[in-house]
Amino acid sequence: MNTIKPRVRIILTGGTIGSDRKQGGSAPSKEASRFLSETLSSLFSDKGVIPDFSYPWGEGGIDSSDLSPSGWLRITRDVAEALSSGCSGVLILHGTDTMAYTAAWLSLCFAGCPIPIILTGSQFTRDYMPEDGSVNLKGAVQVMCSNVKGVWIYFNWKLIQGNRAHKARASHPDAFSAMGGFPVFFNPEWGLIGGADSPRGAMIWTPGEALNALMGIPENLADLVCSNIRWIFSAPGAGHSLDGDEKLIGIIGYGAGNAPQTLHSAIDSSYAHRSDKPVIVACSQAEGDMKNPLLYDNVGLGWLSQRGFRVFSQMDYPIEFVHALACYSLLLSHVGMDGEALMGRYLRKY
Repeated sequence: MNTIKPRVRIILTGGTIGSDRKQGGSAPSKEASRFLSETLSSLFSDKGVIPDFSYPWGEGGIDSSDLSPSGWLRITRDVAEALSSGCSGVLILHGTDTMAYTAAWLSLCFAGCPIPIILTGSQFTRDYMPEDGSVNLKGAVQVMCSNVKGVWIYFNWKLIQGNRAHKARASHPDAFSAMGGFPVFFNPEWGLIGGADSPRGAMIWTPGEALNALMGIPENLADLVCSNIRWIFSAPGAGHSLDGDEKLIGIIGYGAGNAPQTLHSAIDSSYAHRSDKPVIVACSQAEGDMKNPLLYDNVGLGWLSQRGFRVFSQMDYPIEFVHALACYSLLLSHVGMDGEALMGRYLRKY
């Protein structure tokens, strides 16, 4: 009796794990990408799994700092096709700079997904000693062959939910922290012989109405729609400029979601008299804990709700997720769906 081997999709987007050091510094390379393909083929072969490789930006890939909502849509289509074709899991190799943004986006697109969608990468190229890429690859493969479901980042022996990951370190193997949650630390027993040997097999999955609508948006249009998001970082004495066309303004203020009165006044004077006011998302430089932009009289951004603005709180999510949610919301609104209601599922509205 012939047994059909499980199949997984491996999406190589680029990043440090797919880079080599050159005279001008690290850069994505075809040689590093081929090395990754050979390494993963061997790791999955040992578990009786067939890897199906995809290169959305060619073998060399791109630096993750160049990824934008158009790139997220390209990855989303790849993941959706993999799931629809019966893959047992998806492994995405990604640069660390924007990995948490992509993971946050995918967590929205594939909420409730019955198979693992794992993102990993490295902080160092393969010619460093020691390097972290091979450790992350081996761990990610083990996770792919476990009973994990949904979107996660695997990095430095930790699993972090896709909507909770925040890049906290620039040049340390322990690059990501879990915001508003706790990581799942890798269990060494997963790696024992006879333990997690292969993925559970293909699961029935079909994209929902929102995801189908998003996948129909042209990539260049996605970037254009999301360009109507304005992020403002508050620092003592800094000026603030608004162009009057913002659809959503994310403000990284202080403490519970406070901001200087000059910023309150700038927003109010630019939009108070208009019916098409932007959505305000009150965020904070204080990374941890719940945010309450009505906690303090007048200085909290929640007080803009009394001037007719729709104000949402960051809650305890990382900025990466808040931005991905803002993009997701605007794109849904663009195709005639209620994107603002979706924001309300995650963030508190004032």
